[in-house]
Amino acid sequence: MKKLLLNTSLLFFTVLSINAQRLMDTMDPTSSGALFRNDVLNKKEMTKIEGSEYLVDEFRLAEVSGIPQQIMVRYNAMTDMIEVQNEKKEVFSLMKKEPFNIITIIPFTDKIKLLNYKTKDGEVNGYLVELFNKNDVALYRRDKIAIQKGKEAINSYSPATSARYVKTNDEYYLSLKNETAVMMPKNKKELQDLFPSKKEEIATYLKKNNFSLKEEKSIIEMVKFISNF
Repeated sequence: MKKLLLNTSLLFFTVLSINAQRLMDTMDPTSSGALFRNDVLNKKEMTKIEGSEYLVDEFRLAEVSGIPQQIMVRYNAMTDMIEVQNEKKEVFSLMKKEPFNIITIIPFTDKIKLLNYKTKDGEVNGYLVELFNKNDVALYRRDKIAIQKGKEAINSYSPATSARYVKTNDEYYLSLKNETAVMMPKNKKELQDLFPSKKEEIATYLKKNNFSLKEEKSIIEMVKFISNF
């Protein structure tokens, strides 16, 4: 009886192992690098930096396009990488390429998309959080964390400070008809210039609503209005 239970347990764990390997093979069937170990994920050299590289530290269950099973992921807002954790608690980085370009966090249905978007410094291929998408009008937010350098002590009144992770100001990007996303205008005039044939409608909307291009809720409502053009 004990031998039968032992054999059954071995079979169970063997099946789990095979399924896990099949998942990894699906993500990277030719070892081309869709899923890879990354030295950046070795955090030993970063232990002296205060704070976190993540807006959400824990791994969360997600659906990733091109992968048949749900997996555990988290977004590194400093390196702009999706980190994947397997059943052995090993951490890998998801290669930035199709078909693994849409990550849906469960159960919140938050979507992180790999997109081309234009910043003030040029075009970037990176991850953006989808805030709205309807009628070929989509709004995204860029979440970013940077390292703020520490300072050496000048005197006893100005002690040393450690390097720390800090969240940068949110950036919002607008995509029309699935074209490359561009930065959301910073002021109302720029917004009207982006839609020259709808200037009057936008001006009327702005007058009737307490609107701010610095508040996410207002920006979402503005894009919803634009999507009805």
